[in-house]
Amino acid sequence: MKNFVWKIFYYGKKLFVWSMYLLFALYIYSLVASSETLSARLFFGGSGLVVLCIVGLFEYLKNLYEKMIYALNVQCDLEAAVRLREHLKRKDLFNGFKQSIIIFDSLLLLDAGKYTDCLAHLAKHQKFFHGTLDYLFIYYHTQMYCYSFLKDEKNLTIAFEKLFQLKDRQKKTMRGLFSWHEISGFHYFHQQRNQKCLQELALIDTARLNNRELSYLLYLQGQCLLKLNKLNEGNRLLKEVRAIGNTLAIAQVV
Repeated sequence: MKNFVWKIFYYGKKLFVWSMYLLFALYIYSLVASSETLSARLFFGGSGLVVLCIVGLFEYLKNLYEKMIYALNVQCDLEAAVRLREHLKRKDLFNGFKQSIIIFDSLLLLDAGKYTDCLAHLAKHQKFFHGTLDYLFIYYHTQMYCYSFLKDEKNLTIAFEKLFQLKDRQKKTMRGLFSWHEISGFHYFHQQRNQKCLQELALIDTARLNNRELSYLLYLQGQCLLKLNKLNEGNRLLKEVRAIGNTLAIAQVV
């Protein structure tokens, strides 16, 4: 159902955008047709063609990018996401999507279970991630998961501290990229306060989550339940992770 709604929104937006481009093309055609001199026709026709070529290329690249995001976040298909990423990178001659790919690669490495490589990627692009509060939030949030799966409690504690330092600045300057209930719940989980973790996670509006985000949420809830000896319920959630998480690393280990 969620995939169906996403597709309606996606194709509806595409139809609107291409309708605007069609109207622009018709407008340029009317200018060319109504021009009395050859120079005016060449000017309007040439200018319109250049603009349409530029926006056409941008829309093509944006379409690749959106498919790449969809493959990772909704289909949870790492192979498709990598294939689309490589295609986008080859076609992006002017590096217009360079920053987006840097962020995407951090998520891709995390989802593939390449936690050490992911941390190395974050370190390599540390200056970029420290450029805005939103990027910095992504930086520490990704670190949080990597250090958790690597069982590096020392650096995980530092990541938590950095994230909570950003919390007070969220309302004024940051977008709601992640749920603070998720981060607090994750923190409780590593304090062995599993009941508190479940209480925090229960406050998350799952209707707003894509399949990738939901997979991580259910994984954490399932692990908490197992630690509380609620085996049937915990295993049921982990089974759901396997179903919706598809090729994500966390869906392979549960």
